[in-house]
Amino acid sequence: MSDSMQNKSETKPGVHGYWNFLVPRSEDNDREDLWRAYLKDVYRALGIRWRKTGGAGRTLKTDLYDEAICAHDLFSLFAEGSVCMVGTDVSLETAQAASRRLKQTGRAQDLIAVSDARRQAFKAQVFDEILSNSTLDHFSQRGDLLASLAELHRILKPGGVLMITLDNPWNPVVWVRNHLPYRFLKRLGIIPYYMGVTLSRPELMDALESAGFRVADSTVIVHSPRILAIWAGSLIGKTKRKWMKACFVSLLKAMEYAERLPTKILSGYFVAAKAVKP
Repeated sequence: MSDSMQNKSETKPGVHGYWNFLVPRSEDNDREDLWRAYLKDVYRALGIRWRKTGGAGRTLKTDLYDEAICAHDLFSLFAEGSVCMVGTDVSLETAQAASRRLKQTGRAQDLIAVSDARRQAFKAQVFDEILSNSTLDHFSQRGDLLASLAELHRILKPGGVLMITLDNPWNPVVWVRNHLPYRFLKRLGIIPYYMGVTLSRPELMDALESAGFRVADSTVIVHSPRILAIWAGSLIGKTKRKWMKACFVSLLKAMEYAERLPTKILSGYFVAAKAVKP
């Protein structure tokens, strides 16, 4: 295969090589550093609400992109309280980059695997807890998303908990973004990678129940305006004043109060659900 043909294959959304091609170009990019620090705090609060009391045995995280490119990762966050933490990603490059970064933080004992979400490389009923944070909303076909949910059900132990988030299609910004061409948005720098099909909150609950889960709770999270927050955060991130960065992240966190409002289905960027395997 010629180099030009290989590059076209690698950059085509939806194929394994796409993420191999993308991650090396995203490493050490601190433009979204404060945004991701805010996201980590949102997921920390969600974990306090939804994780099993007393900690989990074996926990799986289904996406390692954040771990590969920044220090504000959810892997280390959810490893707290877990006997064994496992991370998986479809991309070898992403998995290797995540492993390198996690080792720098002293987490060399954790397990990293390369696996397709639609055909997980794990035996049935091996995990007590699974975190799938905006992982399954990058497929171009809904059937792939539903197949991935079935796989998460297969590898989760009875009584285990799945915490899953997807892009919220009822958020006006997300709706417009999903109806514009990917390459156009990528060229403008509005999105860093391919955004695929997703499910609304009711659709996600129905899909989880069809896969065999019992939905214990659901909500909508991340209510700060993403584009404006990333833009402002990239400017504030250049300062050496730590108090200013902390205040900015606190301001974004304060916007999560919108989750209590009737309009949360429109302001939140992600639908979230806690599902239990009976």
